[in-house]
Amino acid sequence: MRKWLLALSIAGLLAVVGICNLLPGEAGMDIQVISQEKARKIEQKLSEQSEETEFELKFAGEALAYDLSGKTFFLPLSMDSNEWENGSFEGADGTEVLFAEDFTREDKLSLLAQNRAIPFYAVSKEGCAKYYLKLTGLPVMAFWGTEHVTENGEALFDMALYDTGHDADWVTRTLTTSALRGNTSLSYEKKSLRLKLKEQAEDGSFKKENKNLLGIRKDDDWILNSLYADNSRIRDKLAMDLWQEVGAYQNPYGRNFGVTGEYVEVIINEAYAGLYLLTHPVDGKQIGTDKVSVQLQSGQDVVERIYKKKYSAAWRSEDFIGDLPDPNMPNYRGGFYLKGDVVLANEEEWQPLYRMALCMEEGDEAFKTQIGQLADVKNIVENWLFFQAIAGFDNENKNVYYVSKQKGTQSCGYFIPWDMNISFGALYAENEFFCMESDKELRTLVAFEPGMRVIRLDAGGARETAEQTWDKWRSSAFETGRVLAHMDELYMQVTGSGAMAREMERWPNGNAEEDITFMKEFTTKRLAFVDEYIKQLSE
Repeated sequence: MRKWLLALSIAGLLAVVGICNLLPGEAGMDIQVISQEKARKIEQKLSEQSEETEFELKFAGEALAYDLSGKTFFLPLSMDSNEWENGSFEGADGTEVLFAEDFTREDKLSLLAQNRAIPFYAVSKEGCAKYYLKLTGLPVMAFWGTEHVTENGEALFDMALYDTGHDADWVTRTLTTSALRGNTSLSYEKKSLRLKLKEQAEDGSFKKENKNLLGIRKDDDWILNSLYADNSRIRDKLAMDLWQEVGAYQNPYGRNFGVTGEYVEVIINEAYAGLYLLTHPVDGKQIGTDKVSVQLQSGQDVVERIYKKKYSAAWRSEDFIGDLPDPNMPNYRGGFYLKGDVVLANEEEWQPLYRMALCMEEGDEAFKTQIGQLADVKNIVENWLFFQAIAGFDNENKNVYYVSKQKGTQSCGYFIPWDMNISFGALYAENEFFCMESDKELRTLVAFEPGMRVIRLDAGGARETAEQTWDKWRSSAFETGRVLAHMDELYMQVTGSGAMAREMERWPNGNAEEDITFMKEFTTKRLAFVDEYIKQLSE
């Protein structure tokens, strides 16, 4: 009897709400707003209910990502305009979506930055429930577990990527596997992830699916960088962007020898996971190299390979010949991991690094003669100069790729920087999982070994290359005002979107903070220090 009376009262409430006190939202966003009195009546009905029904909120025809613990739905909006987006909110099977306040009458960009939970009610004949809506200026990436597994036993997730624009395909959906990623970062409370996108074939098996995510590139292989070590959450992307402008395309192959990425907020199994950077690996697709298996089958004279240095290790030729340091890791030697679809576990595939190490062990005159035959000296200088500019001390003896490409009839080595979150005045805090900001190393050179040596010996005209390159960079991407403006732009992305506030709520021990004053002051002084050092090279 009680449930029947409750249902009858809710039906009456729906009828009343349907004919009065509905305030249409301004601009393009269509919302229904009820008066405080009607909201009070709904709250009363909520207190009389014994349970709530499940609810799915849609905007512009797409079901939104949901955080169960906060009963909160997330809607990404553009930060490029203060105009409200077109679209309406809908519930399934005639459920009314009724807001307790008309947020569209507020300044949109100010509201995005507030991280405010906007209350609304879902009201149907079966019952009513109270939920919240959070607006974000960043794309949202959501994952849900499924019952599917790949042929290799990997669990598959449904994935949806919600962009900040709302055209016909503003939500990208696919299946994906997920694996923990990283080295030091594996010890962090917040984990980085490696994604492999999948689609189900007609026979029920799962194969890779290439998707263009946020305009980064079309691929099946993706990385979600947790950004956990860096208190600002902007250093890695800042360095990525700067390298894209000054160094990524400085090669004779017309390829992108670098990485790009975009910020996203992540929700996993209806639990908010925080602010991430969606990016990609350095692989054959990025640098224009065929799969190793294809090269071997075609009998290619120079097999192009990619090596990733994850651990600090000096250049020692003995590390790249003889017995493997660990028979269970045929792809590892001397701090480097061999990438590619085929690992032969022989010495031949390590020859580019072996020859480079031999050269590093040579005397000065032999080194000057040989280095330009093995690697691109201009690329070495650019990496060295870049690490000085960003104060990338975590890159001086690791966190680089070494790419062996064919040049004429021989191979030529190129360095590519990656994992640059410990930069711009950040150093690893001793016995901590995050960085600390310090000017201790403000006037210290980053000891990137190949670069230090070519500069010291002026191998291949390295000093003149450094001077000319730095002069060019200082009038473009590394002009002090431009770097600081770039920092401000990224700062506005993570704070103006409300994402940084949510990150700090979700990871209170994550050392995140919204003040980038130190980083800006450090960078100004660091660039001046590099100016002084480069000037000395010609004296």
